[in-house]
Amino acid sequence: MDFTSLKALIQTHPLIDNHAHNLLTRDTACNYAKYPLEQIISEAQGPALRNALSTLPLHRAAIQLAALYRCSSDWDHVKAARDEWVQRDYDGLIRECLRGTHTLLLDDLLTDQDVESYEWHDRFTTSQTKRIVRIEILATQTISSLMRDDSRSHDPAVLQDRWNQFSEGFKQRITGAIADPAVVGFKSVICYRTGLNVQPTEDNDDTLLLQSFARTVGQGQGSAYRVEDKRLNDWVVRQTLNLLQSAKAAASAPNKPLQLHTGLGDNDIDLVLANPAHLQSLIAQYPDVDFVLLHSSYPYTREAGYLACVYPNVYLDLGEVFPMVSRDAQESILRESLDIVPTTRLLWSTDGHFFPETFYLANKQFRDVMEKVFVDYVHQGDFTVEQAKQAAADMLFHNSNRAYSLNEKLTYEVPVSLNSLSSSTSTLDTFMRGNPDVKYIWMQFIDYTNTTRVRMFPIAEFAKIVRKERRIGICLCTQLMLQDDSIAPEGSAQGQFYMEPDLSSLCRNVGMNSKSATVMTYWKTEEGAPLPGCPRTTLQRVTNNLRELGIEVTCGFEIEVIFLQTTTDASGDTEYVPAVQNHSWSQMTRDTRTMVPLLEEIVDTLAAIGIHLEQFHAESAPGQFEFVLPPGSSVAAVDALLKARQVVTYVAEQHGLRATLHPRPLPHAAGSASHAHVSIAPPTHEDAFLAGVMRHYPALTAFTLAQDVSYDRVKSGIWAGSEWVTWGTQNRETPVRKISPGRWEIKTLDGLANMYLAIAAFLAAGYLGVKENLSLTVKDCIHDAAKLSPAEREALGITTELPKSISQSLDALDTDSALQSVIGETLVQNYTIVKRIESQRFRAMDEAVQRKWLIERY
Repeated sequence: MDFTSLKALIQTHPLIDNHAHNLLTRDTACNYAKYPLEQIISEAQGPALRNALSTLPLHRAAIQLAALYRCSSDWDHVKAARDEWVQRDYDGLIRECLRGTHTLLLDDLLTDQDVESYEWHDRFTTSQTKRIVRIEILATQTISSLMRDDSRSHDPAVLQDRWNQFSEGFKQRITGAIADPAVVGFKSVICYRTGLNVQPTEDNDDTLLLQSFARTVGQGQGSAYRVEDKRLNDWVVRQTLNLLQSAKAAASAPNKPLQLHTGLGDNDIDLVLANPAHLQSLIAQYPDVDFVLLHSSYPYTREAGYLACVYPNVYLDLGEVFPMVSRDAQESILRESLDIVPTTRLLWSTDGHFFPETFYLANKQFRDVMEKVFVDYVHQGDFTVEQAKQAAADMLFHNSNRAYSLNEKLTYEVPVSLNSLSSSTSTLDTFMRGNPDVKYIWMQFIDYTNTTRVRMFPIAEFAKIVRKERRIGICLCTQLMLQDDSIAPEGSAQGQFYMEPDLSSLCRNVGMNSKSATVMTYWKTEEGAPLPGCPRTTLQRVTNNLRELGIEVTCGFEIEVIFLQTTTDASGDTEYVPAVQNHSWSQMTRDTRTMVPLLEEIVDTLAAIGIHLEQFHAESAPGQFEFVLPPGSSVAAVDALLKARQVVTYVAEQHGLRATLHPRPLPHAAGSASHAHVSIAPPTHEDAFLAGVMRHYPALTAFTLAQDVSYDRVKSGIWAGSEWVTWGTQNRETPVRKISPGRWEIKTLDGLANMYLAIAAFLAAGYLGVKENLSLTVKDCIHDAAKLSPAEREALGITTELPKSISQSLDALDTDSALQSVIGETLVQNYTIVKRIESQRFRAMDEAVQRKWLIERY
């Protein structure tokens, strides 16, 4: 099943932010003493806010902001980078953070200090900003205008007169706001003041209401007034509803809902009275007024969802919890909101306020969580792709457009029947808005020798490719091409395939001086169908085969490189030697510490394009380091691996070094692998999957150990997988190390492999095991199998040696018809031809020449 169009819509569809607040002025944007930046992820205040630094939402936000600012994720560094951007280009920061926002609906009465007016925000959105009027502030303003002379406010007659004036004045203000075309809705914060248990009808005794008014006036004498007495607060809400209901009776009047803060808030809130269930009677009393329950009503999402399900005048807003709670909580909240609520009754908002980053984080996290949840629902059969796309577009845009009578038109329409062309165009447009300095796009693919092939285009020409106004043909003989561009005898100059960009992989080039970006491609036939033999298509197809069996795959990679510097010998020839000598595994020697600036630059550069390393450290060989990448879906994880390798290479070049993936560039030191972690979920079929891997392992090494030099690294006693086909729990002397249920590390894998094909072969073997329900006859090995006796190996079911050369692996692949059928016979045939010729050429080379040749290319 292809989720590309669904993911593209969720990530790029314009949105209407139905509840937000004004941004700080540039002069106050970095006044953290008054406006702590930590407020972006916490409702805590004062001393309690200091604890936010140790929360999961802040750690996540720091990583995402570090990618935005292109700095490290240390919180102090994040703030420093933010300060620099604010001073340099505050408008540019805001524009980046509000990217994708079509319309803002602002509650612009949160404060009247230090913020820009609501109209000022128009410059950052597609459409004009609209107002949401806070009714308690109107009530306060009305009281203040009447009580300038409060010396006789205790006189009953004066108090009655002031009440009458207040009542009339407040209604006039509400009526005026209803008539104001800039106002599209109202908001009550009664949840903060006296709770959501609003009395739905008037008191029979007006004296009680007058007494409530008197208490409010009395408490405010000589200072600002605050409406926080229950009877008066309830009256303010009811009068607003009365006026909205009356206005709704006019056939031509636009709909103007009442928003109510529910659930999550600071310590002013009585959490019990923040439950929207208290509003049920009030909602029933005013069936012609639409109620918007703000902030997912967290932690009362299900109660709010019930109200939105059974009352046609209730919407549930999904804002504020993004980015205030953890990723898992956000996912749970979205799932709970979908329990019974029609997707036409769900609205999106950021609750963005003061800092533009509140908008950025909320929108990014919501889109990511929505993508995960919706893809899962489609995979489980709860949604079709088209239904999920309709629901996403409704929640992001159409529901708010309808609920607030905005009558907005999309600047670029992404219809329900979104096809690959329109989604790709939208994705490119979104990318270019965020990267306006990019002028060139590199379209690239990886051939069977693991050589990266690139075509470069000015952005205008690449846009034509995306719009399918032109195609990029590549000669079919590329599938039989070697590193020096020579073609195997079986190749021909006739025929071509076409490169089709996968915009989900579009990523700017960093680590070098270039205003360009890279995109990976699929190979297509003349008719536009997938071309047999395309490595990315093959991996995606095998992943889909497992998905059809109910198995999801996740992959993660380790990059091992050795940093080399060049020297010149007496004859003038260039030699490669380790960048440092005093070096060992996971140790920071004096030599190793000189590499720290380079390592940190690599980590920061990767973070700038959204690749956040899990760890990095020194490996065993001189100048050798390891960078551990985060996990992801199979194709996306390989894409990230290739991009990360390029960044490591580019940054090293800036320092005059060569970062090589050569499996054994230093004959007397440990080699470099490219270990992969593969997980299947659920792990129910892990034994059958592993049984398939064990059965087909000799054949799949043709892809994982792709050159003869690869086999120099795989020897007993050096934690490289040893020499027998077996597996072991946390055993690094087995080709497959089991880490946990359904998760393994592939040890016999290095940087010379085409990783799309290597992972496809591993998954294909596991797929055959599950499909055939194989029994796992190879037992858990806790030793180096090469050091066991034949009898001990036999007792563990270890009967097959690993191939000792690429020729032996290719022979095994030639006889493994089952694995060939899953990977693809055409691909295997062409791959085998290329690899046999490649092996012959390498064997003919002098060892030193071959070593240098490979270092310069890998």
